[in-house]
Amino acid sequence: MIEEEYRPEDKASFKKKYKVFQTLASMIRQRGYFESTPAKLVEDESFEIFESKYRDNLPEKIVCFKREDETDKLLIIFYTKQAALTLDEAKKIVQDFSNKQVKRLIMLFPTDPFATKPQVVDKKARTFIDQVNSLQNYSFELFGEDDLVYDVTKHELVPQHIILNEREKELLLKKYGLVDNQLPRILQSDPIARFLGLHHGDVVKIIRKSETAGLYVTYRIAI
Repeated sequence: MIEEEYRPEDKASFKKKYKVFQTLASMIRQRGYFESTPAKLVEDESFEIFESKYRDNLPEKIVCFKREDETDKLLIIFYTKQAALTLDEAKKIVQDFSNKQVKRLIMLFPTDPFATKPQVVDKKARTFIDQVNSLQNYSFELFGEDDLVYDVTKHELVPQHIILNEREKELLLKKYGLVDNQLPRILQSDPIARFLGLHHGDVVKIIRKSETAGLYVTYRIAI
């Protein structure tokens, strides 16, 4: 029996998910995370291979580990419920991932999580998530699929951004005799800052190509 081909609109939706997975693969690499084998997020994987693996069983969660410290885990959750994320659900998620010593969580929605129609995160849940993020101990990031269909770091006008670790940040400030608030700033709401998951106080090294200097390096601090 020949397997029935799925409808064009279903295939288009699946191709969108493929692009999202490609962007997520780039995102975790640039944040310094990796997956255990077999990896579900594989950069430059062909659509045909992705389709054969996940057409009928897309993962609900993906766990990633920090290359510098494998106890530092990042969890990706794909939200598939038809109803908006509620305050009680958000609290349970935070409790669950804090119990498992997960300090970073990315929740991916089929649509823009900040859209009002259809609402996918209710107002109380969004306020609670903002409060969690303000503590700096945890990171609860909301993305819609539309946010990740394109990898912003691959745009020709976006220079390379590299996150400095605490030691590198300390050496930078010492080298130039600066304190945090003397560095140029980048908003946490900036698309590249969201892509890299920058917290308040994180510093990024920005490498631009220059016709006269070859490479031009600057630094920015997230606020």
